[in-house]
Amino acid sequence: MDQLRQHPRTYVSGTIREGNVTYTNVAIRLKGGPGSSRPVDDNKPAFTVNFDRLAPGQKFHGLKKLHLNNSVQDGSYLSEKISRELFEAAGVPAPRAAHAVVEFNGREPGVYVLVEGINKQFLRRYFKDTLGNLYDGHSQSDVTHGLRTNSGENRREHSCLKALAAAAREPDLDQRLAALEKTLDIDRFISFLAVEMMICHWDGYALNRNNYRIYHDRANDRMVFLPQGIDQAFQRLNIQAFPPPPRMAGLVATSVLEIPKMRERYRERMVQLLTNVFQFAAITNHLYEVAAKVRPVLAETDPNAGAAYRNRVASFCRRIQQRVNLLERQLSVPSRAIKFDQTDIRPLPSWEPKIDLGNPSLTKDQDVNGKTLLHISAQEGSAGSWRTRVLLDRGRYRLEGKVKLQGVELDPDDPKAGAGLRISRGKFSRKLSGNMEWANVSFDFEVEQEQAEVGLVCELRATEGQIWFDLASLRLIRKE
Repeated sequence: MDQLRQHPRTYVSGTIREGNVTYTNVAIRLKGGPGSSRPVDDNKPAFTVNFDRLAPGQKFHGLKKLHLNNSVQDGSYLSEKISRELFEAAGVPAPRAAHAVVEFNGREPGVYVLVEGINKQFLRRYFKDTLGNLYDGHSQSDVTHGLRTNSGENRREHSCLKALAAAAREPDLDQRLAALEKTLDIDRFISFLAVEMMICHWDGYALNRNNYRIYHDRANDRMVFLPQGIDQAFQRLNIQAFPPPPRMAGLVATSVLEIPKMRERYRERMVQLLTNVFQFAAITNHLYEVAAKVRPVLAETDPNAGAAYRNRVASFCRRIQQRVNLLERQLSVPSRAIKFDQTDIRPLPSWEPKIDLGNPSLTKDQDVNGKTLLHISAQEGSAGSWRTRVLLDRGRYRLEGKVKLQGVELDPDDPKAGAGLRISRGKFSRKLSGNMEWANVSFDFEVEQEQAEVGLVCELRATEGQIWFDLASLRLIRKE
């Protein structure tokens, strides 16, 4: 215990008992990232347990190594299990997860998520050769950072990792694709990336350069990405899965999706997974079966936790349903960018209302001449907008239309206040206010990626006032 207090990540020898079976010389250390790590004297520390390290050949139900995750960031205890099963169903090698009840030195911290360790035993299920290097990706690390090697016949050999980094940095897209095909198991990576985005794995490789492993499959001389640490899936539901964000944190993710052919393949894989794997009824029925085993155990140790568990499980399933619904909408967006006519002008007839703050009024009106107007009325400090999304190729664009204002007053303490046209995540180039008769307004922007989805916004964010947008005049102009 003293060693674990002073050096929590260093293995110590311990004894584990399960029923009448006793395992001695078991290597035990603490684990966990910034959000889940707990000291050994905490109510619920997390552990890595290696049965084989100090006693070669010793196994626990066939496993040499496992993790006991405290699940302090997932009150449902379900995220790790369902997420790993989804990766597996998509063809991505993924360690299995289950549940365990833990007693530790007379304390009863209770229910844990038991996760299979990524070692040669695990690799043998998926790869003919288990002697390739296994790289540990965590804490903002990427393929350019010289990742720590967890296992491998020659741990100092990093040429395969350097080759992948060089391929990902190749500026010419055709040459990049050829180099990636030589260094990366692209098919598995597309599936890995698709699942990360579909389950909103915000703390994974693509979005945060965290919680992943890379294995060098020497049989094919390709790098394979593996998921890890998936206790916060289905939380940030607004993550855009397709089209993907123009810049991801993970270099390989950005590099692959900048290639139009790979981006289309990524979309096709998500459509396939949404049809065959992400089936809401099957997923939630399975989760309720698992939860039915967890809940009575929680209730034994903490009746209040047991009572609240039903609500946590129901909430988790609702988030999955919301994510599936959002994916269906996102993937219904045409995969090809819109095309402009010879005048490089594209009309924008389809807009949807959105309330962003307070209680604004958003209506479609008709003027005396029969023109359709998009109307927003602010009251007591509110924000509302009419929005549409378009898929655009690389280039410079202008959003323009006719606008009329009446009595618009902006909050000087609100940096986002304004009226007019802009794009999503863009600031008004000119903040309109007061009264204004019909006038042309515009917003210029640039798409820096080969292709990206852009949200176009007609907005009023003010303490009071009204604005009208002439629907027929709203258009997108390609400048170059």
